[in-house]
Amino acid sequence: MTRILPVLLTLWVWLVLLSGAASAQYAPPVSLLADSIFVNQSNGALVASGNVKVFFRDQLVSADRITYLPGEDRIQVEGNITITDGQGNVFTAEYAELSDEFRNGLIRGARLLLDDQLQMSSAEIRRVAGRFNTMSNVIASSCQVCAERPTPVWQIRARQVIHDQERKQIFFRSATLDVLGVPIAWLPFLRVPDPSVTRTSGFLVPTFLSSEQFGNGLRIPYYVVLGDHADMTITPTLALQGGALVDVEYRQRFSYGELDIFGAYAFDDGDGDNSRGFLSLQGRFDLPYGFQLDFDGTAISDFGFMRQFRYDDTDRLVNYVQVSRQSERTFMSITGAILLSLRDDEDNATIPVVFPEIYYRRYFTDTLWGGKFGYEINSIGLNRQVGQDMFRVGGSVDWTVPLDLPFGIHATGFSRADLDIYRVWNSGTYPDRLLFSVHPQIGAELRWPLAKDTGQARHVLEPVLMLVYTPNIGFNDDVPNEDSLLAEFDETNLFELNRYPGRDASELGWRANIGASYTIYDYDGWQIGVAGGVVLRSNTNTQFTQDILGAVSLEFPPTFDVIGRFLFDEDLRVKRSDIEFDLSLEKWDVGGTFVYLSPDPLAGSPVERGEGTLNLAYRVTPSWQLDLNWTRDIVNATNIEAGAGLTYGNECIEVGLKVNRRFTTNNIVPPSTDINLIVKLAGFGGTSEESWPTARCAF
Repeated sequence: MTRILPVLLTLWVWLVLLSGAASAQYAPPVSLLADSIFVNQSNGALVASGNVKVFFRDQLVSADRITYLPGEDRIQVEGNITITDGQGNVFTAEYAELSDEFRNGLIRGARLLLDDQLQMSSAEIRRVAGRFNTMSNVIASSCQVCAERPTPVWQIRARQVIHDQERKQIFFRSATLDVLGVPIAWLPFLRVPDPSVTRTSGFLVPTFLSSEQFGNGLRIPYYVVLGDHADMTITPTLALQGGALVDVEYRQRFSYGELDIFGAYAFDDGDGDNSRGFLSLQGRFDLPYGFQLDFDGTAISDFGFMRQFRYDDTDRLVNYVQVSRQSERTFMSITGAILLSLRDDEDNATIPVVFPEIYYRRYFTDTLWGGKFGYEINSIGLNRQVGQDMFRVGGSVDWTVPLDLPFGIHATGFSRADLDIYRVWNSGTYPDRLLFSVHPQIGAELRWPLAKDTGQARHVLEPVLMLVYTPNIGFNDDVPNEDSLLAEFDETNLFELNRYPGRDASELGWRANIGASYTIYDYDGWQIGVAGGVVLRSNTNTQFTQDILGAVSLEFPPTFDVIGRFLFDEDLRVKRSDIEFDLSLEKWDVGGTFVYLSPDPLAGSPVERGEGTLNLAYRVTPSWQLDLNWTRDIVNATNIEAGAGLTYGNECIEVGLKVNRRFTTNNIVPPSTDINLIVKLAGFGGTSEESWPTARCAF
């Protein structure tokens, strides 16, 4: 019987295989394909030979010959055997005996491939209860092995291995780790996740480190699964010189929010101090009636701990708690904050505590003119250990009306009025009484978007003109400026009514915000855009200088992207520039930034500043990658930070060596050099962030 139709074979095998199981109410069907099939009349055995394939549930058995013994409920499989169990595991062998719906069996001279990564060779594999694969005298590796390369980069030899498919764990007994054929470690017991696992308790990849601040040591993270929605990572760092540090990260996700806790403690920081550390707490939770709670706080033992041990290079910590609510037409929030500076030149006694900041905003639709009417109420209190304290309460009303004019011109008229009341204490500058500040504004905006399609690209040009007037009310008091000390001018606020970031200061007089953007969208996928703008003011006081704004962007996906933002003074000298670029080629990936700030006393920056960063990744060969990073103070011609890394990877291993040098001094942290070595073995849960090729056996 040659290549009988699968439908007829399914019916035939169903009658034969299930003839002894008439009492079962239900059994899944079995499909059989073979070059020839016959039934032994003496014992009722069914024999299939020649390109045999058996389909059962999501399992597949392929072999040269299969014999089914119905009286024993047993299948004998012979020759070029491949068994796929439907869970990503593949067995290959020369002989196997299977029973009880493939749940139990013995496979001799077998290889087991897990999730197309980890392969294990054994004299025999016993399959028990459809869950356990027990092997003896095992060699395990995820490295390619062939005649030209008989010795894998690494392998584990074990007296016994048990693979628990339900828990997705692999248990090694009396295991020896070989690297390039040389034994380097022996463990009486080893448990690792199988390659399909992405989340399970156990040790993560260790890091070997050498630091001028901490000495030579080892980081050994241990990951703990605390349920479907919570986990923890405990990472001790042990130095050969006696230093000891441990950090703990706890994460939990709820149906109504999330919580993250991260902290570290030095039992010995390398200098004998055991009282250093930090604790960070972040979270977001949904509250009743549509409210949301957000908080972020960090407590530190000293200003240099996080920077010294590379936890965070920030120079200011913002600890806050906020309750907010947002709906279709309203937004409200209550925020309390404590700011902590880690800079050498800032005194925290003069930095205020915010207790609290209250904000409420609501708007309505103007049914008469088709515009929007809105109002807001806010208050804030500031308290210092040294210096003045302040409380401010205020409100605003605004009205916006759109209007479409001929030739596609979009017009908008708007008006706004701000009123703020201040009270100041402990100040030698402001009187001990209520202070008032009123700022009305009125204006209009014209936009004329123009577009043209050439068949190859779409060209879009949009000139914009905004006229705004803010009178200087004569009865306004001189009020403290706490939230508008630094005002920046860029493309994001060119068409704002007030370029100050807060309410304590406002632009005065007539001003015309003029700008235009021109973008080419090519149908091949690239685009080029340029934009520019200027603010012309009638008020010639020292609030703002007469600056010209420019921006350019080029996008040639997926190869090249660059965006540049520039600010020029009235003599077209560069006051500020910010350039970002990214270049991706077949072997290269280069990105960087360049920032330059000229002296600007009005912005509180009396000195010239400039910084450039460069990040480079070069795939020297498919298995070797070079990484470089460099940060430099361009104005002072000094290096800030630099690093280099070299990584080798293939289908079974990734080895990375990275050297990083910090050249600057901050608080008690002097310049230092760190060296890290990390080794990852493929096949034990998770995947590498990089894509590495399979080692070739022929050249």
